[in-house]
Amino acid sequence: MATSDIGGATPDQPVGARRIESLDLLRGFAVLGILAANVVGFARTGPYYYWGILHPAGFWEEAGWLLQYLFLDGKLRGLFALLFGAGMAIFVDRAAARRGMAGALLLQGRRLLWLALFGALHYYLLFFGDILLDYAVVGLVAMLFLPLGARALLFIGLFASFYMGIMGGIALWPADELAALNAPAASEARTAYEAEVEAMRGQSHASDAVRKTGSFTDLVACRHETRSAWDRIAFMPVTGPGYLGLMLLGAALYRMGFFSGGWSRRGMIVWGATGIVATVVFTLPLAVMGMQHNHYPAVSFWVQFGPASLLRLPMILGYAALLVAFAPALGRTALGRRMAAAGRMAFTNYIASSVLMGAVFLGWGLGLYGDWHRLALWAWAAGGMALMLLWSAPWLDRFRFGPLEWLWRCLTYMQLFPIRRRDEDAADAGIASNGSPAKRGI
Repeated sequence: MATSDIGGATPDQPVGARRIESLDLLRGFAVLGILAANVVGFARTGPYYYWGILHPAGFWEEAGWLLQYLFLDGKLRGLFALLFGAGMAIFVDRAAARRGMAGALLLQGRRLLWLALFGALHYYLLFFGDILLDYAVVGLVAMLFLPLGARALLFIGLFASFYMGIMGGIALWPADELAALNAPAASEARTAYEAEVEAMRGQSHASDAVRKTGSFTDLVACRHETRSAWDRIAFMPVTGPGYLGLMLLGAALYRMGFFSGGWSRRGMIVWGATGIVATVVFTLPLAVMGMQHNHYPAVSFWVQFGPASLLRLPMILGYAALLVAFAPALGRTALGRRMAAAGRMAFTNYIASSVLMGAVFLGWGLGLYGDWHRLALWAWAAGGMALMLLWSAPWLDRFRFGPLEWLWRCLTYMQLFPIRRRDEDAADAGIASNGSPAKRGI
């Protein structure tokens, strides 16, 4: 079956190799959906993503939080991690056929180090919620497992996912906060804790003014002073095992034919729908707990990063299964083709969405920071999704890669590749005439 890597065809693939269409659709769905989750991070202070206590709760705020928690939070990041693992497996398998496994892993390591640089720049310049740096760092660990077979990858991936959910549920249990919240209102314990939470609230809002009115350089300086990229890396013991598990699961599923239509379509539809429903059923009690405790910080942290990291796995796999099952039909529609094009340019679209949302909400743009509730923010996200769908296909009609996909490819192989389609056609003509693949780096 035709294959593809996460960022476009590689010079190590056979001439004429094609893409796995379902992977493009899945990446398109993920990059569109993650904007609906991330828009909150641009429009409000970072902890507002899950700390409802930072703002008056209100019906629309709670409804938006509940929908986001059940269907978006962690699911789109998780789907990206699953696809990232599949992409690494494709990349390494192809490169190993020509360079050997050691050479393939060295090349993959260089590829991930460049991605880490992109992620750090994205983190400092545009968005605290960057995931590229996380994926690059965890990917350096995940790639060491890629020489293993599919069954071993599946087992280790599931083990890491279960470990993350179980240990997170135990280690992050908010015992002290619950004790303080259950104390009488006028008690010393409750009063002291409310003062502590008020200090947290003030600290979280400290950067509101610069986000709303500050210049681009003011915001960069604020990000640097508030939290460095090393702080982000230091947080990875909380999120890293979950990402690692999903990457290894993605690699295993690719090698088992999941993405290429090798599994029963009917079975995947049933499995996918069941997984989505199961996650909603299992995580709804956590959502209720968060709302009942008014999204106090430690409770919210546990609801987000405790057992939910495991309980969201059925929905992540469910989204993937349904999209793979319906990929042939979707691929024949205009929407499906545009979604696949957005997926082929997922790296570029992910960064471009940060630029767009920054231009809308931050001080160097329209300065709409803090003016919209959660549900209304999705209207802005929908506008960003529409732009991704509108521009990706016309770009790919003229160019072989998205701009950042092309740059990442050139840096990985340390050579300049043609990006315009007419240049690609000329390179193909040269290959046909002299039999040499050197012009395309093959």
